[in-house]
Amino acid sequence: MMGAVLINENDEVMFFNPAAEKLWGYKREEVIGNNIDMLIPRDLRPAHPEYIRHNREGGKARVEGMSRELQLEKKDGSKIWTRFALSKVSAEGKVYYLALVRDASVEMAQKEQTRQLIIAVDHLDRPVIVLDPERHIVQCNRAFTEMFGYCISEASGMQPDTLLNIPEFPADNRIRLQQLLWKTARDQDEFLLLTRTGEKIWIKASISPVYDVLAHLQNLVMTFSDITEERQIRQLEGNILAAMCSSPPFHEMGEIICRNIESVLNESHVSLFALRNGMPIHWASSSHGAEVQNAQSWSATIRQRDGAPAGILQIKTSSGAETSAFIERVADISQHMAALALEQEKSRQHIEQLIQFDPMTGLPNRNNLHNYLDDLVDKAVSPVVYLIGVDHIQDVIDSLGYAWADQALLEVVNRFREKLKPDQYLCRIEGTQFVLVSLENDVSNITQIADELRNVVSKPIMIDDKPFPLTLSIGISYDVGKNRDYLLSTAHNAMDYIRKNGGNGWQFFSPAMKRNGKRAFGFRRSAERSD
Repeated sequence: MMGAVLINENDEVMFFNPAAEKLWGYKREEVIGNNIDMLIPRDLRPAHPEYIRHNREGGKARVEGMSRELQLEKKDGSKIWTRFALSKVSAEGKVYYLALVRDASVEMAQKEQTRQLIIAVDHLDRPVIVLDPERHIVQCNRAFTEMFGYCISEASGMQPDTLLNIPEFPADNRIRLQQLLWKTARDQDEFLLLTRTGEKIWIKASISPVYDVLAHLQNLVMTFSDITEERQIRQLEGNILAAMCSSPPFHEMGEIICRNIESVLNESHVSLFALRNGMPIHWASSSHGAEVQNAQSWSATIRQRDGAPAGILQIKTSSGAETSAFIERVADISQHMAALALEQEKSRQHIEQLIQFDPMTGLPNRNNLHNYLDDLVDKAVSPVVYLIGVDHIQDVIDSLGYAWADQALLEVVNRFREKLKPDQYLCRIEGTQFVLVSLENDVSNITQIADELRNVVSKPIMIDDKPFPLTLSIGISYDVGKNRDYLLSTAHNAMDYIRKNGGNGWQFFSPAMKRNGKRAFGFRRSAERSD
């Protein structure tokens, strides 16, 4: 509805229609015959009479013949936006003014909303462009200009794939951008682009079509995000995880982590330390730490899953080379990667422990023994192998059970350890059988060691306050140039021979040593029987 107000040559209201009543909130009878000033906003009233006088005397009114927005003040003091048109009418030598007014609150609110939206978009830190249906740029914000170097006068009318500098690698770079541009639904993709200054940046581009009420495409809004740092972080994670899958040695894995951090952080030096008994032990570092000038240091604690500290990551970067936020992100991701590497090494050591060591006694197991003997044979070293069987463990089992029998074996092992020399090797191969490897191959030394082994159990083992007398059956094998299987099998045969003859003794297998040790062995067996 259009409100109409007519004033005479004396600036008095002559006509005030119902639409005007609704707009101003005055009844017709309150207005007719009164000065137009009562309908003028209070802040404009002081200057209004002069405007009218100037126009009546031949001056041109600024609003005459124009349609413009004007904020109207209602009877209750509230204000609304209106669309206002003023006409000057001359009749019988008199000048009249007709004002046509309509409520413009909705469109002004929309206009203000649009204005604020434009301000918001222009002040976004994310680049935004608006495209027409033919994918030509019709608008861009300041962030677009700052990122790519093109202002609206340069970008207007250009298609993004023509305006932007798209490198040939990756090979499908340009094709994927063109495919994204011609999408008719929301979509996004990532591209490598060159800024106007030649800087390579990875961007994520998103496109959103805008349709009218009839589903006709009006525009497309395209936004860009610089994801260069995000891509570098992803590449860092990917490279380190890929390396972990190949299970490199622990030190090499640390160097891989350091090198990958260096590739992301320009002018940096990286060091890794593993904590051992709470003390930092150097694990790995990058290659050119001395080259970092004006370095800033960053340190992160590497933690296990339970939160316990497991290591330290140290990063030195040249001042100003990277932002603090990016360095912190790299450090955070890297310390998690280093924690995984430490967990992997811990698991590897645990598996190695299971493979190479006996879980009950902590002694090397059969696999470890095989490796040890093979290494000695490869070095042309001829070891002496003592295969030891613990006799009468069944008595403990029958009396107290298997758990106490294990305790008896542990006591025997502890006694072995107390007598073990630095160049001797002790392992448990199964059940009640152990192997001692010695490099002392003189006959007198061999027999002395055998006697020392037997004396280990000369005193009964006390289990649950009960004494259990145990003995040892020891098979000895030594022959120059023989391999591991020969030494173990012959020592086992010698031990079996002792056990079949009552145990509690030792026996040579090697024919050469058998002759030299026969008299001593016979003497010892006779002494045992007389005991």
